[in-house]
This record gives sequence, structure tokens and C-alpha cells, in this order.
Amino acid sequence: MLVTLMLLVSAMIAYLLGSVNGAIIISRFLYGQDIRRSGSGNAGLTNFYRTYGVTGTAGVIAIDVIKGVLGAFLGGLLVGLAAPEGMELEFTDTGRVVATFCVILGHCFPAFYGFRGGKGILTGVSCVFVVDYRAALIALFIFAVIVVATRYVSLGSIISTCSVPVTMIANGFSPRCVIIAAVAVALIVVKHSANISRLINHKESKFAFRKDISHKLDNDSF
Repeated sequence: MLVTLMLLVSAMIAYLLGSVNGAIIISRFLYGQDIRRSGSGNAGLTNFYRTYGVTGTAGVIAIDVIKGVLGAFLGGLLVGLAAPEGMELEFTDTGRVVATFCVILGHCFPAFYGFRGGKGILTGVSCVFVVDYRAALIALFIFAVIVVATRYVSLGSIISTCSVPVTMIANGFSPRCVIIAAVAVALIVVKHSANISRLINHKESKFAFRKDISHKLDNDSF
């Protein structure tokens, strides 16, 4: 009973933490705008950078990383403390993975911003560092290789995210944890459905190390 209660409490905390969206907060604070009205309309780091450039990205990263790490850590701590004797490690892992899913859910569908958020990559990998740092490092490596080779951030995000449950299996996590992680990955992949469609049709934008100024081209004073 206590474990169930702690799971529910940590899940709610994680969801609310996930709903604190760095890109929306920083775009409003620095520019008086809502990032969801610019570029791709996604409330995430990539769209923020493409729209505004470097200024403000550190704030976006800080918020989304902190909420991910904090959410997963608290989930593991609360559930682990409620675990039966001798099962603390297993329950801590479960708490962390459940919290990871809820943080990502909050980031994708934030209660504070009309349930229109980002796609969960930066926040998700931050959570995974708490769950299993080896899975996070492997995912980051795969992401970097794919983005450098193709310049498609979305492709790197999708493939690297899918690697996490596989690494967790290799590292001996319980089937329960792997299944929950796979559900979180499925959520992220679904949020990238438009990107997947554009990739298939060769219409996906490639990443460039500069902000996107294409919206200014139709301006006569540009």
C-alpha cells in the first residue's frame, strides 16, 4: 500500500516538474514571445535555437535538465524508501523509470501551458542519466554520430531514444522497468510522427549552427 502511494505521489511530482517547460519560459522571459508561435511550433531546444540562436539556450537546457534529473531522483528515492526490506534496489529502479515516463509526459503535455509542449528528448536523456548513466551515454553517442553524419536532429533523437530499452535489457534491468521505459520511448516516437513523415518524404529540415532567418526573407526591409 505504501509503495503504491509513493508511486502515485512521485508520478504526480514528476509530471508537474515535466510541465515546467524551459523553451516556453525563456522565450517569454527574454523575448516576450511564445516559442510555440515560431518555427516548427515545438516547445523544445532545437526550435528555440533555430529561432533565437545561442542567447537563452543555456536557460532552456538548465531548466529541462534539472527537472529531468530531479524528477527521476525523487521517484527513485520515494519508492525506494517505501520498498520491502531487501527489495530497495528493484523498487528504486521502478520509481525512477515511472518518474521518467511522467516527466516526459509532462514535458510533452504540460498542464501549465495548455498541454502543448515539446518532444521530450533533452528532458528524457536527463532522466535516463539517473536511471542508468550507461544507457544515457550510449544514447548520446548514437545521437551525436547520426546528427553529425546526416544533420537530422529528429533522426538522431528517434534512433538514440530507441536504444535506451535495449541497453537497459543488456544491463540487467527488470522486465517491468524495460516495459515502462519502452512506453516512454513510444511516446517520444509518436511525438516525432510529423518528423518521421518528413524524413520519409525527404522534406525534413537539416540542422545548421545558426538561427533560422528564413521567415525574414519575405520582409521588404530585410
